Amino acid sequence: MKSWTSIPFYLWKNTFKRWLEYPVSPASKILLPFLLGVLAIVVLTLFEEVEIELREQLREHSAYSVVLDEMLTTGDVETTLHRSYEEELMWTSRYGDAIQQIRRPLKSAFFNQRPVPIISHSPAADDQSAQSANHDKPPELVLYRNLPGFDGELAAITLGEIEAVAVVSQAPDWLVDDVGMDTALSMPTGMAEPMMATGFISYTIARLGSIDEVRQFVREAESYYRAERRRVKIVSALPILENLERISGIQRIVRSLIILGCGVILAMTLGSVAWLEYRQDSYLLALLRSFGTPPAILLGHMFLENLCLVMFGVATVWLSWPALYRLGIPKLEQIGLSASPSPVVEVMDLATVVVAALVGVLLAMIPVAVGLRKAPGLTLQ
Repeated sequence: MKSWTSIPFYLWKNTFKRWLEYPVSPASKILLPFLLGVLAIVVLTLFEEVEIELREQLREHSAYSVVLDEMLTTGDVETTLHRSYEEELMWTSRYGDAIQQIRRPLKSAFFNQRPVPIISHSPAADDQSAQSANHDKPPELVLYRNLPGFDGELAAITLGEIEAVAVVSQAPDWLVDDVGMDTALSMPTGMAEPMMATGFISYTIARLGSIDEVRQFVREAESYYRAERRRVKIVSALPILENLERISGIQRIVRSLIILGCGVILAMTLGSVAWLEYRQDSYLLALLRSFGTPPAILLGHMFLENLCLVMFGVATVWLSWPALYRLGIPKLEQIGLSASPSPVVEVMDLATVVVAALVGVLLAMIPVAVGLRKAPGLTLQ
């Protein structure tokens, strides 16, 4: 029993002595995984930051919006409007507040002797426009203008032979970005229905939050209107979003190759160092084997030695990463990224680096395991 406890003690004592005599060996085993770990974390985090930044810009620029555009010129306005209201309820029940329905009569109002398109949209948007107009009671007429500084002012509007007054409000994003109108006169549906007798344009705007939702909405809209045999114009950035999704898939492959490359470099370097150390201590190891020490004990000791040093290097990456990131924030801002002051390393990224380091240590033991199969007598003679 004493022999089993004394052999590991002797091996560790010999290891510490070797570290003191040749400090380059443990330093290299710590520094190498540290540098490779920093490289991997930097690349993985930058890829993550770029992807998040890109998704935020797509969301801000309405890339996740889908617009259904249909012109209805039937004379039976009651039937047409009833069907339009039912479809609005259908899309709202499916996608909730993401749906915005707008109906535009084929007539125009006049503001400053210039024609202004008339729109009628959902009550939720009417409430929002009323709040932006800063009135206790929702106004009947709201003049949307894409000019700041006019909110709350009154504007004279001409509707045919009728003179009216509208409250000016800043044009909402869905009107400017999705419908493409800088100026529009909004009125309640009941007031706009008589103007739709000769026809109107229906806009269904879906402001979604992901590529999957855009793909699902476009697929459902195409199927529905194809079954209805109606020609509805569907405007979306789905082809661009799908190309970006394919690029993200390529990026994930690149991330995996980077981690794999770091693991291979670590394995090759550790394997070379471990083989040199084995050759240096080959006589001592052969002598221990001749005394009956199993090769598994010797291989396990070398594995634990390399594992402790490598994991210490990986842990150093985790501890020093925030400071290194803060040093690189000016560079990130120069290339247009909104760098976060408190970086967060994804758990999966860190786990991937740890697994790569562990695999590297295991692969580094292969040449040592092959060397330990050599008969002790060949080394001692």
